[in-house]
Amino acid sequence: MKSSLCALLCTSVLTAAAITGCGTSRLHTASVDHLTPRQDRYVVILSLDGFRADYQGRCTTPNLDAMDKEGLAGCFRPSYPTLTFPNHYSMATGLYPNNHGLVGNEFWDERGAHYRLGDRKAVEDPSFYKGEPLWNVARRHGMKSASFFWVGSETAIGGQHPDRWKKFNDKVPYTDRADSVLSWLNLPAEERPHLVMWYIEEPDHTGHHEGPESPKTLRMVEKMDSIIGYFRNGLAKLPIHKQVDFILVADHGMQSFDRSRSVNLADYLPIDSFEHVATGPFTHLYPKKGYTETAYKILKNVPHISVYHKNEVPERLHFGSSPRIGDLVLIADLGTQIFFRPQGIPKDFLHAGHGFDNKNPEMYAIFKAVGPDFQSGRKITNPIPNITLYPLVCRILGLQPGAHDADEALASSLLKKTK
Repeated sequence: MKSSLCALLCTSVLTAAAITGCGTSRLHTASVDHLTPRQDRYVVILSLDGFRADYQGRCTTPNLDAMDKEGLAGCFRPSYPTLTFPNHYSMATGLYPNNHGLVGNEFWDERGAHYRLGDRKAVEDPSFYKGEPLWNVARRHGMKSASFFWVGSETAIGGQHPDRWKKFNDKVPYTDRADSVLSWLNLPAEERPHLVMWYIEEPDHTGHHEGPESPKTLRMVEKMDSIIGYFRNGLAKLPIHKQVDFILVADHGMQSFDRSRSVNLADYLPIDSFEHVATGPFTHLYPKKGYTETAYKILKNVPHISVYHKNEVPERLHFGSSPRIGDLVLIADLGTQIFFRPQGIPKDFLHAGHGFDNKNPEMYAIFKAVGPDFQSGRKITNPIPNITLYPLVCRILGLQPGAHDADEALASSLLKKTK
């Protein structure tokens, strides 16, 4: 599938701003049917962080099984790097991380500003975010939207938040989040959001600390299944339930680390030869002037990693042209963790992680959809690029999307054919 294209689909000021976020990708005007906002449709998207595509087959998941019978079932191929923030924002914008600005969970931008998870000031800085997220598309069409912890929604992108949004707080119980979404869908029609995006940080948290094979992780998967059942039972009681498409996604999978294959770059390179470093299964380095080639030659001989000049990253990853990416990109072999620590590898070593090449099935994420716009009992066998969510939602709601990298035809093919 040729999915490296950006589709220019409107000429509004907001969309023009989104186009500037497409890096060096060529822009094309996609040929799509004229769309009219559908006031009779609602879309609810729930992301379960780190829900690996094969978890369901190893657990007791009656609610997920029911979704498979009632709707569409498949899996998402995450965008590279397979990390939380880049992929949630890719799903929200239809852009690869290379083009929407969040090129990792940690990076330095054109201003020299530092973005990283946990830094509230950085996370709320709109300068880091490009593209036109779904909630801004909805607003452009006069449709209300809401977010409960979706990446990017805490930031005034293009000067705008969703109509309803929350600052992230992992202390909020999962059923309370479901209750909030249900309450929004039960508002009077003029206040009711047609698009709701919400997020739960499990089973990612448990998977990191216990590993994807752990019984504790699988019990957390079953707990997430119960939350889905809780939400769907509540949804079925609402007057509009037959007008709601419920889409379940995840940002990436999970893979156990092999400590014996860990790579400490400090064993090979002087750390003071770099301006910045960001490490993990996905690592990118910002060498000081004149040191790039020396570091590259050394790293070519380091086991369990592949090193690339940023402009030589494999084309299938759609990554490498953003000025925010370090000059050297390191891709760890599956299961390898990369550090840059002169003091040695830490003792509190996480059990598992993600960020690996998205060709690995261990990085694939769950994807299901049930509702009036999806055929019951349909199974998609090939992994679907997660950026497809963007035009898919726009088609359901009758919205003209902003510039994006996704395949419109693929998005259309996921919907139930109308007579």
